Amino acid sequence: MKDHDILVAGAGASGICAAIAAARSGKQVLLVEKSSMLGGTNTQSLVCPLMGFHAGSHQVVRGLAQEIVDRLAHRGGTLGHIPDPLGVTETITPIEPEILKQVYFEMLREEKRITLLLHSFLTDLHQEQGKIQSVTAVHKGGSTVLSSDVYIDATGDADLAVMAGVPYTHGRASDGFAQPMTLVMKIGGVDFSKVRKAMKDRPDQFVLCENADQIPYIAVSGYFDAVAGGHERGELTFPRDRVLLFQGIREGEAVVNMSRVVKRQGTSVTDLTEAEIEGRAQADEILSFLVKNIDGFQSACLIETGAAIGIRETRHIHGQYTLTERDILTGAEFEDAVAMCGFPIDVHDPLGKELYWTQTDTANCYDIPYRVMLPGTPVNLLVTGRSISATHEAAASARITPTAMALGEAAGIAAALAENGNVGLVSIPALQERIRDAGGIPGRKYL
Repeated sequence: MKDHDILVAGAGASGICAAIAAARSGKQVLLVEKSSMLGGTNTQSLVCPLMGFHAGSHQVVRGLAQEIVDRLAHRGGTLGHIPDPLGVTETITPIEPEILKQVYFEMLREEKRITLLLHSFLTDLHQEQGKIQSVTAVHKGGSTVLSSDVYIDATGDADLAVMAGVPYTHGRASDGFAQPMTLVMKIGGVDFSKVRKAMKDRPDQFVLCENADQIPYIAVSGYFDAVAGGHERGELTFPRDRVLLFQGIREGEAVVNMSRVVKRQGTSVTDLTEAEIEGRAQADEILSFLVKNIDGFQSACLIETGAAIGIRETRHIHGQYTLTERDILTGAEFEDAVAMCGFPIDVHDPLGKELYWTQTDTANCYDIPYRVMLPGTPVNLLVTGRSISATHEAAASARITPTAMALGEAAGIAAALAENGNVGLVSIPALQERIRDAGGIPGRKYL
């Protein structure tokens, strides 16, 4: 197939931003996606709302990510940035996944330098002298050899990096288990006035910020006793300690993020198959439990489930720098910062029912350095999104969508700046200046 300057593998939030940023930098881009859809977990798996645009009084993610939110708002597909009723982060951004799909396709149609290749799965890679020369994609028509000067792995699972021999850790270092998968579902017919009454009557049963009752939007992390009772009666058979759901942008709708499939690897086809089966069985249990036990859900009905189960974590590459829990808790700053994150460490127990938040001041955010995307070899490969070089704990913060978008934009600009395809020799000041020129915020010192 015709050569391109940059090949981006994976059209999730990070990959789309990488492709657009590279194209706007004047490069010819080939964007390869295994599915039929753009947007990754937000569109395919209904993962929403978006979280982490703000830390304290500062907006720490802008650029392409904010442009996407603005386009959603123009189409009526978001409530914008609103205070987080749970108090986990400063703001959340409720979205409608169906409209986000349209926004992404609209943006790619506008970028004439991007060639999109859907329904194509990367299966092979050829490299010589420390550089990737080509990759092979399989599809309905057979297979095609694709080549470019720079490659960006935005698969979320480091698929391209692993093919290239980049070392990695799967899940947590101690035992290889990753955060559990979740099949998100959207339901309708919810009476949120009764949910709000329950929060007022039994605040001990919910995680709430101090002024949650003054926020018109409802998010639920709670009903702890009711869930415990559901387990005792055998109505709930999977490890979960709470109801977790978010109000949709339409009246009576809720996005339920409650199912939990543990001890499955998102890089195993057998485990993925079993996870899809388990997730849908859990969705039936959840809806039945809510209708039977939670006031306000008596008329609830299923609208849709994610087309694919949501995956929080798989592989983390070993890059030139590894983001750590300490970096997050201390609000680390880096000279080679290319993105920021203002989200706490949010670990769903890989083996059980608990949810661990490492609470810090929400104004405490941290920089993410360019080096977490650099495996070193091959020299023309960047890795963006949730599979950057990070520990299990650090990735539980940095995996959120706005940060993935910011990292993708940085990766696209860096790939465009790379002379002779060597991404390790990119000028950091030049990269940071380009990110700023595009409306982004590369690090704390640029706030």
